[in-house]
Amino acid sequence: MNGFANATAWALVHFLWQGTLAALAAGGALALLERRRASSRYAVAVGALLVMAALPVITALQLAPSQVEMRPAIPAAAASPGSVDVQPAPVSLGAAPMRTFDGALLSWVLGLWLGGVSVLSLYHLGGWGLVRRLPRQGRPAGAAAVALAQDLCRRLRIRRAVALLESSAVAVPTVIGWLRPVILVPASTLTGLSPAQLAAILAHELAHVRRHDYLINLFQTAVETLFFYHPAVWWVSAQIRRERENCCDDLAVAVCGDRLSYARALVDLEDLRAAPRLAVAASGGSLSARVRRLVSAPARSARRFWAAGLLALALLTAGAAVQIGCGRVSVHRSASATETWKGRWHAESEGKDLRIEITFRKPGWGTWTSVDDYSRQELTGLARGSDVSFELRRDAGVFRFRGSFDGERGRGSVTFAGNPAFAKMMSLSPTNERLWALAIQNVSFDFARQMRELGFGIPEPPRAVRRDHSPFAFVHRLFGFRHRESFVEQLVELQTHGVTPAYVRGMQEAGYPRLEAWQLVEFRIHGIEPDYVKGLRESGYRHTTPYRIVEFRNHGITPEWLRGIVEAGYADASPDQILSLHNNGIDGDFIRRAQAQGYRGLRPEELISLQFRGKVRA
Repeated sequence: MNGFANATAWALVHFLWQGTLAALAAGGALALLERRRASSRYAVAVGALLVMAALPVITALQLAPSQVEMRPAIPAAAASPGSVDVQPAPVSLGAAPMRTFDGALLSWVLGLWLGGVSVLSLYHLGGWGLVRRLPRQGRPAGAAAVALAQDLCRRLRIRRAVALLESSAVAVPTVIGWLRPVILVPASTLTGLSPAQLAAILAHELAHVRRHDYLINLFQTAVETLFFYHPAVWWVSAQIRRERENCCDDLAVAVCGDRLSYARALVDLEDLRAAPRLAVAASGGSLSARVRRLVSAPARSARRFWAAGLLALALLTAGAAVQIGCGRVSVHRSASATETWKGRWHAESEGKDLRIEITFRKPGWGTWTSVDDYSRQELTGLARGSDVSFELRRDAGVFRFRGSFDGERGRGSVTFAGNPAFAKMMSLSPTNERLWALAIQNVSFDFARQMRELGFGIPEPPRAVRRDHSPFAFVHRLFGFRHRESFVEQLVELQTHGVTPAYVRGMQEAGYPRLEAWQLVEFRIHGIEPDYVKGLRESGYRHTTPYRIVEFRNHGITPEWLRGIVEAGYADASPDQILSLHNNGIDGDFIRRAQAQGYRGLRPEELISLQFRGKVRA
């Protein structure tokens, strides 16, 4: 190997520990900035990736001067083999480590790296060519959509011209290009979303244009290709993509002004999706995490940073250092187990109730804040004074407040003590932070017991989990409540969204005995009741998976309407065809009138055409 190749190979080896340290530093910074603006976290993640890209280059440049092959210098005056005067060239200190490493192994390192880079480069070049052809397959969007996009460009202060095209080659709105950006929008989005929802989604895509995310995405792809072998690079890049979507969500909310409506637009957009994204799109990142972030306080994700750190630490060769670090974590957590949960509270009157903000900070775990309204009867011992003491009792534990309260406002310190009996039932320690979440949501003994009896928190057979093959169900099988969240977190989600044991039993009686927590929450969010589900199943239509039930409910399909379609002979129509019939105002009565006038055996598309042309007499 020549000096440059040798330096490159060694730079790749050194990047194992350099990239690990950079990722650990980024993880710590992101953990500290967890509740800060998404733009701050995005800047930290991009900075970490820049550092990762620069470290191997700097290392290679430092090593390259000392990597000239060490060969004996033969004087020009030497004319015969016997007169050769061998003078070894000077060896620099930097070259010593190179000579202690097997040159053949370095050749293998460089060869494998070049092979991996070549394969990924070909893959990305093919994808880039496919993406560049997408705009040619589109057609100009309608005048109303174009006017809406132009208005959003003015509000976002985007001076470049942005083309808006309708395309059947993409599943969700997608932005392509930098100098001449193009937004591709599927026809289903233009017709399936309300004008307000379409404006919110377009605002998200235009936010990508304003922030020049296309260039950063290209940079990420290049770094991922060059350092494909390091998990820390992929982890940092994933943080960039997640925070990028959060930044664009924030811009879209700032333009549209309605956080809840925007969250609903994201959910509806996911319902319309039929294929994976090809470029920077509104569907990026974890949908459940983005929606949860928009509608509530961000969930604590410090564990993700620890998990990424442990994955990167596996690449370090200093095993003793890893053991010491793990030991410190264990000592810290065992010591904190004896500490009392302490925090601050601030209260203001809200009508007859009292709105209390509770903030807990715990070293090593982070900060939790809760704001909720409580009736004064719940607050045992509440009175006026400069030194008052009162309690909020829950099955999971007791909050004890001290401070001042003038009858309208108050503030002071608060402690939380978990209930050992409740903790034992939940298989938790009495000092576990999850007890606080259960207490805040007022999860009772009875609620937890009944939900456990109904099967939550108990692993299911794989075949039961895989019954629903919808895209949304596939995502939740990988990242949903049953697989990612504990029984405690499931209880909090179910309680927060009003999923009661009676509601679960009602769904079981309606024909769905094994719904997962995330499916029940989705049903509750969309106002789906057991009677509605039972009616759809009894209509005779076969495609009534939980995913399709949500779709039907969002589009206003009633059991009576669906029964009429089935009785008219369209029980085998696909869910998409059913939605098309409903959205175009076709019901069972229309189909029967068409059949009576001789139009029999028509496909749903042909029925829609008849309706548009007015061929069926009333």
